[in-house]
Amino acid sequence: MTSDKKRSALPWIIALSAVLAVGIIAVIAFVFGLRYTTLENGVKFLGRVSGGAPVSGTAYYSDGSSAKFSAAEAKLVYDNGDVYLGATALLLPSGEGEMTFSSGDSYKGGFLDGKQNGSGTMVYASGDTYAGEWKEGKRQGQGIYTCPDGASFTGYFADNMKNGTGTFKYASGDVYEGSFTDDMKNGQGTYTWASGDVYVGAFVNDVREGQGTYTWANGDTYTGSFKNNQLNGQGTYTWKTEEGDVARTYTGIFKDGMISLEP
Repeated sequence: MTSDKKRSALPWIIALSAVLAVGIIAVIAFVFGLRYTTLENGVKFLGRVSGGAPVSGTAYYSDGSSAKFSAAEAKLVYDNGDVYLGATALLLPSGEGEMTFSSGDSYKGGFLDGKQNGSGTMVYASGDTYAGEWKEGKRQGQGIYTCPDGASFTGYFADNMKNGTGTFKYASGDVYEGSFTDDMKNGQGTYTWASGDVYVGAFVNDVREGQGTYTWANGDTYTGSFKNNQLNGQGTYTWKTEEGDVARTYTGIFKDGMISLEP
């Protein structure tokens, strides 16, 4: 064979060798259980498979993230630093487990399709804690949220916020029991100050607004209209009376917490 013929045959020899090498590698990978597969939920997996189930390797998710998976350790280590230990289904946390987030937050409880679901407790890096119901990764249902300063809320959550009825105990010692919408006091409720004052009535976006009754610690009371947290509109103010005294009351118009003498 001439040198020209040898040179022309060389690329074919190299290509054939490469194909053979790839084939050999594929056979070896197959023999040792290595696979690249797409699970029914769309998660892709590259690694060892046994009986059709992933054993160890890397999971690739639709959002572009990935995680190292070990069935023996029941562990997922995500590329962002999050670590999950517990039950999985189709390479997603499902069932009881623990997630340690790279942010410093940690969660222990139920999961479904990779998100917190059911009952569980989240300990936030800030020191806040939430123990209660979850749905699709959000606080949803009955729960207790506690802050490091001693403040706490016990009640109903929706979309991660206080929604529905509940009791909020402030670090100051004040207590509110009533209705919430999107983390704010809305609707009917009772606010009791540590000083002994009590308001029972309507709230709008954390403000006393509408009809209600305010009772001061000294025994004075006001029943009537409120606006911007103050006595505003028609109402009746009753001064505390000592035993045997005649009750003193005033019924009329109030403005910004004061009796209004305007006609």
